[in-house]
Amino acid sequence: MKVIKFFHISDIHIGMKFQSYSEKIREKLIEARFTALEKAVTEADARMCDVLAITGDLFESIKVSKKNMERVQQILKAFNGEYIFVLPGNHDFYDSNLKLWGDFAQLSSDKTVLFTENKKHEMTIGDIKVTVYAAPCGSKHSERNNLGWIKDEKLDADTLNILLAHGAIKDISPDLNNNYFPMTLAELKDIQMDCCLLGHTHVPYPAKDEVHHHTIFNAGTPEPDGLNYRYEGSGWFIEIDEEKNVHAKRIGLGSYRFFDTALEVSNDLDEADLMKALDATEPQNSIIRLKLTGYLDKESYENRYALLNPLGDRFLYFEVNEDELRPKFTAAMIEESFMQGSLPYTFLLKLLKETDEETAHYAYEFMMEVKND
Repeated sequence: MKVIKFFHISDIHIGMKFQSYSEKIREKLIEARFTALEKAVTEADARMCDVLAITGDLFESIKVSKKNMERVQQILKAFNGEYIFVLPGNHDFYDSNLKLWGDFAQLSSDKTVLFTENKKHEMTIGDIKVTVYAAPCGSKHSERNNLGWIKDEKLDADTLNILLAHGAIKDISPDLNNNYFPMTLAELKDIQMDCCLLGHTHVPYPAKDEVHHHTIFNAGTPEPDGLNYRYEGSGWFIEIDEEKNVHAKRIGLGSYRFFDTALEVSNDLDEADLMKALDATEPQNSIIRLKLTGYLDKESYENRYALLNPLGDRFLYFEVNEDELRPKFTAAMIEESFMQGSLPYTFLLKLLKETDEETAHYAYEFMMEVKND
């Protein structure tokens, strides 16, 4: 049976700066985006894919350095398949007055198809007739997606109908103000494409690693780019046969992982519990932000950095937020701070006994501020 094989990626964001990190880490994260694109080409070729599909935000912005543009083209030209599909996203949107996509087209190989208009493209891939419906972005923001024109199209049942689009998917991607070409799963299903390849939402969809008979795919990103991205960088390997049966598998591509973790502690800070909470299988490739909450006994609280500081050498990046971590509040702290029989002494001991520890602790801290003023 005839089959078309796609390798689907999106949101590589070549050109991201990562300014909040040190120069050493920043260079690694910048380089990792090129590495992810290289891995995508390698994985696509290993599976003998016909099409490498990039559904938006190949670049971080509409201003791309010549060096980055040439390097991206060098990577893409190594792909051995029949076509490279490239769709402008909201970060690298298409505008005929901009240099970006004109320069890109001049440097591209003949197998690259750049989709800059809301229109359909008929082609043959292998021996299968395919119609690609493209919905690129023409701006960074929009309250409306670009699917409207497709709803008026009459789909040919004898061809494989593929949608390429970029925009936020409601309930999957945060878009509180509907600024990023918002669309819904119901809307995508209603246009009855045989397969939808989407970009923008930095969350892989569907959530499973392997699916059959699924028609809507969001690639996520091949290389994680921030602490709000808890997934491994990946792309979709998608096979569609001539009877329009779809089988897809998520393929890992990323080099680094981001972990934004909260841990509530009680009495002591245990290294085993800490490492379990961080759940980083490759510490040297992990960017960690740890929020510690709760209470530690006095000794553990005073010695916490003896445990926490060495972690900075084990992980690529390690940051601790301890705004809500406190020493365990005890009667001994009251006795050390206030004269026996004094009003603060009596009040705090009574508060500690009759209410919760947190309330008593806040009262203690307030009284200590007054005492020290």
